[in-house]
Amino acid sequence: MTGRETDVDVLVIGSGAAGLTAALAARQAGAARVLVAESEPVIGGSSRLSGGLMMGAGTRYQRAIGIQDSAADLFHDYMTLNQWQVEAGVVQRLTDRCGPAVEWLGDLGVEYYEQLVFGGDETKPRVHCPIGRGQAVVDVLLRHCRDSGVEFALGLRVDRLLSDGGAVTGAGVGDDTITAGSVVVATGGFGNSEAKRKEFFPSVYDTGWSYYIGADGSRGDAVDFTRSVNAQLTGFDRGLRLLHTDFDRMYEAYIPGWLTLVNRDGRRFCDETAPYGIMDGLMKAQGDVAFAIFDHRSIVEATELGVARYKQQIPGSSKRQSPHWNLDIIDLMLTEGKVHKADTLAEVAAAIDVPAAHLQATVDRVNELAARQEDADYLKDPKFLEPITNGPFYAVEVRPATCCFTAFGLRIDRDGHVLDESGRSIGGLFAAGEVTGGVIGPRYVGSGNSYGNCVTMGRVAGQSAAAHAS
Repeated sequence: MTGRETDVDVLVIGSGAAGLTAALAARQAGAARVLVAESEPVIGGSSRLSGGLMMGAGTRYQRAIGIQDSAADLFHDYMTLNQWQVEAGVVQRLTDRCGPAVEWLGDLGVEYYEQLVFGGDETKPRVHCPIGRGQAVVDVLLRHCRDSGVEFALGLRVDRLLSDGGAVTGAGVGDDTITAGSVVVATGGFGNSEAKRKEFFPSVYDTGWSYYIGADGSRGDAVDFTRSVNAQLTGFDRGLRLLHTDFDRMYEAYIPGWLTLVNRDGRRFCDETAPYGIMDGLMKAQGDVAFAIFDHRSIVEATELGVARYKQQIPGSSKRQSPHWNLDIIDLMLTEGKVHKADTLAEVAAAIDVPAAHLQATVDRVNELAARQEDADYLKDPKFLEPITNGPFYAVEVRPATCCFTAFGLRIDRDGHVLDESGRSIGGLFAAGEVTGGVIGPRYVGSGNSYGNCVTMGRVAGQSAAAHAS
């Protein structure tokens, strides 16, 4: 212990992948009594709702299918994609240990599909896909936590930290307090708080269509209850936004690859199958508004095919029809004025207020590339090149409006210590996962970046918390 009698050695606030991993790692590192406090009535946070994909380099799963990779290569890709606008020391710890974290989960009983996928723009497939998705990972971690003696208290929404001489000594819930040798904050993000999205992630809020996919408990409580210890916050306006129509709030990670996107000037600006971490930035450069252009033949064929033509195919995912880009939905949204349909491209251009000559030139170029079966402009896979030839023609506005997760939060060092405004570690306080800032940068490295951060840095924080409490 830390020289004083406490209720528990390590208190973990939050029960998502980061919290469960931190709790189990603390027990494995020798912490005698570990308690996980969860504000909601169910364990798992947003982690149980996710795909559970995890990036990792140099794993036995890669080697088994002939992929040669290393943590150094992942670090290089990660930092280059983010133009070094992240905490380099923390990212190096993340990339060094995310491969071993993937294998650690495997040793615990998490099963992965043999196929690995590209999560973003990395040079090698590094994304490990768990059978049973995020819930399966949570189930494995929870089972081992319980088997090792970790205690759980549900419905306890921490509202303050206890401190003594600048060091954190526990937490408070209403009139009750829990003292601890160390505290690990793993409360997730703030996506479910519209006020905090507006304040800390304005680029998603300002789209006007902003909504969050994740757990109800993602309210950003830690941003509030760590103010008393002067915790430093970083990562302003970072997170992940997905392209979305104004049809509904049904989740769709990608847009079908056969669509053509144009900006407000009526010009194409990207490979429409770009990973969502890249697409986020591309849309920001276009003022966060684009229009999907297609003809009647394309939407009819897509509907009859019955399978969404996404570039990225995750093992175990059903090849279902796109929930938005099918004829039934398009016809329904026509009646609500959210789809523009006309017999000529000039009429479509007028409806969406883009220069008709530009839109016509863009469509002519798309048709030329489709005929050649080569996207000489943006290098999209030719199998997704669809001509736009015969009316009626359609235009649908899209914006990066779906808030997947937030990346503004507590600044940590590479050992998971929370830093104060002066850059010094706060005694007894650690953090991991979505609640932290500075780890996820201006470009999301891809599927597996967020979950990998939760599990990897959760282990790091749990081990550090156990060492501090001993």
